[in-house]
Amino acid sequence: MTDSNNHHLLAKVGKQTRLSPIWIVPIVALLIGVWLVYDNYTKAGKQITLSMTNAEGIEAGKTKIKVHSVDIGLVEQVTLSKDLTHIQVIARITPKAQPMLVKDTQLWVVKPRIGLEGISGLNTVISGAYIQLQPGKSIEETDQFTVLDQPPISPNGAQGVHVNLIGKVGNALRVGDPVTYQGMRVGRVVSAVFDPKQRQMQHEVFIEHPYDVLVTENSRFWTAVGIDVRLDADGFKANIPTVESLIAGGVSFGHADDLPMGKPVASETTFELYTNEEAARQQTYNQHLEYVLLVNDTVRGLSKGAPVEFRGLRIGTVISVPWKFNSPERKKDFRYAIPVLIHLEPGRLAENGQADLEEWKARIDRMLQRGLHATLKSGNLLTGSVFVDLNMEQKAHTTYRRQRFEGIPVLPTSATGLAQIEQKLTDLLDKLNRLNVEPVLSGLDKNLQQSEQTMQEIRTLSRQVNQLLSQPDLQQMPANLNQTMQALRKTLDGLSPESPAYQELTGTLQRLDKALRDIQPLVRTLNEQPNAILFDRKPGNDPEPLAPAKP
Repeated sequence: MTDSNNHHLLAKVGKQTRLSPIWIVPIVALLIGVWLVYDNYTKAGKQITLSMTNAEGIEAGKTKIKVHSVDIGLVEQVTLSKDLTHIQVIARITPKAQPMLVKDTQLWVVKPRIGLEGISGLNTVISGAYIQLQPGKSIEETDQFTVLDQPPISPNGAQGVHVNLIGKVGNALRVGDPVTYQGMRVGRVVSAVFDPKQRQMQHEVFIEHPYDVLVTENSRFWTAVGIDVRLDADGFKANIPTVESLIAGGVSFGHADDLPMGKPVASETTFELYTNEEAARQQTYNQHLEYVLLVNDTVRGLSKGAPVEFRGLRIGTVISVPWKFNSPERKKDFRYAIPVLIHLEPGRLAENGQADLEEWKARIDRMLQRGLHATLKSGNLLTGSVFVDLNMEQKAHTTYRRQRFEGIPVLPTSATGLAQIEQKLTDLLDKLNRLNVEPVLSGLDKNLQQSEQTMQEIRTLSRQVNQLLSQPDLQQMPANLNQTMQALRKTLDGLSPESPAYQELTGTLQRLDKALRDIQPLVRTLNEQPNAILFDRKPGNDPEPLAPAKP
């Protein structure tokens, strides 16, 4: 009886646990709702959070997110962050665009902009601003992004090379400034950060392809801001950059003319940013020998960067003026001379810019033994700038004594040309002061007085001559003399060979000559016998020949 009752109860409970067909409709409705929710969630896409410094032009439900002008998302919410330092934007990305949400994806707001390259984003004046997305190459997914204030200079995937530049505060550049090579734009400045600890600017520039091969290990970078006009020891120089660089500044780079370009560098290589092109090209020669000049004259006009020349050829650079001025060695051994640190750069005279420093050091030592010395000379009369001139001593040079200042060899110096002239003038004035010039001056005074008296007599004589010449009789003398000459001419005309007077005079002279010849025997007789006129002449003996003289 008991077993039959238990079996009846089990049959009754089994009938009660069966699912009623009326529950099928709610279950199907629930499944359809879950499917709809899942389908709506999967079609809605992934939600991301964007951080922005300014929400200008961004509106919830209107601002779109695009890739190559294709809509891939929509801004849903724009709020302030909890710390009130930036804007948080909630946006949703379509499922097909979710693979683009990686670590290095870049986003920025596209809106009307006016820059050096023209006006961009004019289409957003009517349609409104939107957020542009540039896919990255990373494999790490994320849903947190920072929206850039400016469009990226080097989009992800762009071919080229990134270069880091370290410069002084005065060489600060702005993001977007051009990078030029021989006047042609080849890249842009990507970032500019100031390091307060090092007190220097750190820039990143991007050189586009195919110009990235121009960046080599021998490249030098310098700022190109405005017009660079210099008047120094090398003369007058003016460097005018391109119009774009003139307006916005920028950076330029190049290579030394006498050096090879070198090998291309890898990305993220660091270079120094120089103030101007001249400073960059002078730093091309990184090999140097250090020497110290101990100048006993003035160093006015000598500045850092001044050239060091040897007979007109630049072989070095002045590094510091003065250098370690408060060194105890200067006060003790060098009589308060002003130390100047210079670098001799033998690479300037080498074909490939590289030289054997040990060989050059030995060569300079030999030249020092033969009289090599340094002199400060004027390089520009307008600015008063000077340079260091190395030359060999013309006179017999004394034995060179090696000296060191703060562990660096000392290069002998000689007085400047102006100092030598001043010394000679001083010596001349000293000699003049030692001369006894008073007797000379008194004698000179007497001579001047006598000269004055002589001049007075000359003036008196001149006055008397003028009075004599002014008399009427003397003034008529030339006319009388002219008349006399004319009369004499007429007289001489009467004595011509054809005139009777001339012929008569000739006959008279002939007769006189004949008479003189006739008288000659009488004169000879009277000479031999004066009484021949009174007495007869004695007959004479025949003359006897004389015997020859004895030897």
